[in-house]
Amino acid sequence: PAPFIPEGNLQMMISSLDYSSFIGRIAIGRISRGGLKVNQPVSLVKREGVVMKSRIKELYTFEGLGKAKVAEVQAGDICGIFGIDNFEIGDTVADFENPEGMIPIQVDEPTMCMLFTINNSPFFGKEGKFVTSRHIRERLEKELEKNLALRMEDTESPDSFLVYGRGILHLSILI
Repeated sequence: PAPFIPEGNLQMMISSLDYSSFIGRIAIGRISRGGLKVNQPVSLVKREGVVMKSRIKELYTFEGLGKAKVAEVQAGDICGIFGIDNFEIGDTVADFENPEGMIPIQVDEPTMCMLFTINNSPFFGKEGKFVTSRHIRERLEKELEKNLALRMEDTESPDSFLVYGRGILHLSILI
């Protein structure tokens, strides 16, 4: 293996995210400069320019369809990072002492919306095991953790939600 490149000049754009029910949100991106180690202090440069200090708790690389836990990654590696809070797509993981943000990428806004509501037809309760608005809300909130283009808004009724997506295919897969 190649020698580890020190922390200085670190830059990684968060280009995707993952979610684990065990550890929470995982930032995914390709390291463009420097390297990362577990327990390394880093700065998170938000798209607005705000800098937040944090520490890497776990690192993952991708092998096939799965993830493998690793101790360090270097420039050019695509990795997943756990331990950073309040990150969004387009934020930069940077050097702790000299943070430099990258030009943030833009995520397309949703183009369609649908009204999700509970089943109140005469056949209510005949199919499915989660049929209350609480179950619908929990499922939608779980999907929001990892689906970047999805948005949800409450309506005047506590039993219905407006769900915004990128198009018919995006929303039909959710349904």
